[in-house]
Amino acid sequence: MGCSEILKHKGKDIVLVNLANCSPQSTFSILDEAHVIIAKHAPKSALILTDSTGATYNSEVSNAMKDFSSKNTPYVKGSAVVGADAMRKVLVAAIRVATKRDIRTFDSREEAMDWLVSL
Repeated sequence: MGCSEILKHKGKDIVLVNLANCSPQSTFSILDEAHVIIAKHAPKSALILTDSTGATYNSEVSNAMKDFSSKNTPYVKGSAVVGADAMRKVLVAAIRVATKRDIRTFDSREEAMDWLVSL
């Protein structure tokens, strides 16, 4: 199984971008895999959950995350992030500004998925 998949939550599909405990090298292929899934959605319909718990980030990963978020914006209805420590929250804030999207951080997957399906 890949690190990007469709989860069902309360009858709705959520695209999980699972970066938990990933190295910078594996992050790039996961983002590519996730983009293929997201780009199959109708405009403004995809619900995205990114789990960054324990992931290792560097400047290349940060740039890849910004690019990933920008190119997916046309398809996204809502985005949530779990596992964001203080440093990752800064990256989320930068992506939020760059994409002009409401990207929220949550303490658990359950909270994030409940918010996403409420949109």
